[in-house]
Amino acid sequence: MRCRLKKCCFMITLRVGCIISSLILVFFELLAVPLRSAEPCCDSFEGVLVVVYRVLEIVHFVGCLMLFVASFLKTSVLVFFFLVTSCLHTLLFPAFLVAEVMVWNADIIDIGLSICGLLLGIYFWVVAYAFYHQCKEEVVTDLTLITTFRKKGSLVSVV
Repeated sequence: MRCRLKKCCFMITLRVGCIISSLILVFFELLAVPLRSAEPCCDSFEGVLVVVYRVLEIVHFVGCLMLFVASFLKTSVLVFFFLVTSCLHTLLFPAFLVAEVMVWNADIIDIGLSICGLLLGIYFWVVAYAFYHQCKEEVVTDLTLITTFRKKGSLVSVV
C-alpha cells in the first residue's frame, strides 16, 4: 500500500507546491548563513565544523535550486538530487543543532528558526517525493503512448 500526497496543502498541485517549497527553503538557507559568527579556520574543531556546515548548506541550497528548476521541467533526476541533499541535511541536523547550542552559543531565535526550517523541510521533502513519483509516472505514460503510436504504423516521429 502506497501512501503518497496527491496535492500540496489539499488544494495546491504538487508542481506549484514544489515551487513554493523550494523558494521557502532557499529563503531559510540564505537566512541561516549570516547567523553563523564563527570564522572558518581549520585549526580548531569549531573551524572544521563551520566548514562542514557551510559545505552542507551550499549543497542543500543547490538541491533547492534543482527542485525549483525541476518543477518547471518536470524531470525526476533533478527532484531526486533534491531528495538526496535534503535527506542528508535532515540526518545531520541534530549534530549541527548541538553545535549551535554548545559551540556557537546560539540564542533562542537561531534555534527556533533552525527547528522551524527542519520541520518545513521534512514536509517539503514529502511533497517533493510525491512529485518525484508523479514525474516518473508521466514519463512511463508518455513512453506507453509513443510505443502505441509506433505499433499502429503512424507517421508520427518522436525524437
